[in-house]
Amino acid sequence: MIEILDPTQSADVKRLTALRAEGIPVVDTYAEQCAELAQIRDPQSLGGTPTLLAESPGERFVYYPWRRALVRIVGARAYAELRTNRNRELLTPDEQERFAKARIGFAGLNVGNPGAVCIALEGGARAMKLADFDPLSLTNLNRFRSGIPDLGVNKATLTARQILEIDPYYDLELYDKGLAPSNVEQFMTSPQLSLLVEETDALPLKISVRESAKRARIPVIMVTGNGEGVILDVERYDLEPELPILNGLLSERVARAAVSPATKALPPREKAHLARDFMGSRYLDQRLLNSFNAFGTTLVGIPQLAESSFMRGAALCYAAKAIILGRLLSSGRYSFSFSEQLKTANA
Repeated sequence: MIEILDPTQSADVKRLTALRAEGIPVVDTYAEQCAELAQIRDPQSLGGTPTLLAESPGERFVYYPWRRALVRIVGARAYAELRTNRNRELLTPDEQERFAKARIGFAGLNVGNPGAVCIALEGGARAMKLADFDPLSLTNLNRFRSGIPDLGVNKATLTARQILEIDPYYDLELYDKGLAPSNVEQFMTSPQLSLLVEETDALPLKISVRESAKRARIPVIMVTGNGEGVILDVERYDLEPELPILNGLLSERVARAAVSPATKALPPREKAHLARDFMGSRYLDQRLLNSFNAFGTTLVGIPQLAESSFMRGAALCYAAKAIILGRLLSSGRYSFSFSEQLKTANA
């Protein structure tokens, strides 16, 4: 997807020469990166004479083919040090390292996208698996952080591009055909995930990936928009291997219907109502509930807002970080709503 080129290697020098001959522009802030790195390593030099680096931070050129751009940056260790410096002391160096070593899988990159990007921005989970078969459509642009030049591009690919533009040293494994019974176990365990973010649309898949996670003792988090807020589901199969799917909140009727082969043949309106029941009607605000009744008559989709999408990304990042770092986050369902919180605050 990208090329990371080392100017001390002859083969990479040839490639760099060829790219420059094509007229590929170079983004070069290498001197500024080195100056900032020296300051980070000697904070007392702030406002005084800049210090010099005691050792070379390394040098790489990254080629982004979808942007047709070369970017000159420092080596991997120095890059991570620079990019996560503003996390301190909200994350200690030890916490940052442990968060970075996690391997997180994202099943579904519509809701999962802001979570993956938020985690990458914080320097977490430098190894990720990204699964989604769906391409970006124009109707996604009320909430998906992208633009019209990306229409038709697979959402796993788009998410990978966004992450690699933040940090080219990330290790990303793409499942751009999505997940199916034939590859779920591989996705979960080869190599094994530290955490699964489950945000798929297909109800049978939502159950089967949880069953796989439960067998492998992989914790699962899922966030759902409930209208003006979010619902966060946490399933700590790492700590509670006998925990029922979705914390036992899924009714037997809905669970049976979700995995029934007959469900595939249901009319779209009935499938939407089943999805509503999967989430749990009592957790959804009235406007969202009304939209399910309007689906197939005056609506062609269930509404989602950008504010909820960004909230979901933050909630996923917070929950993932809490689990990876061993902070207290128990299995269960949690909710947050702007309208409810602000109403409480002004009461």
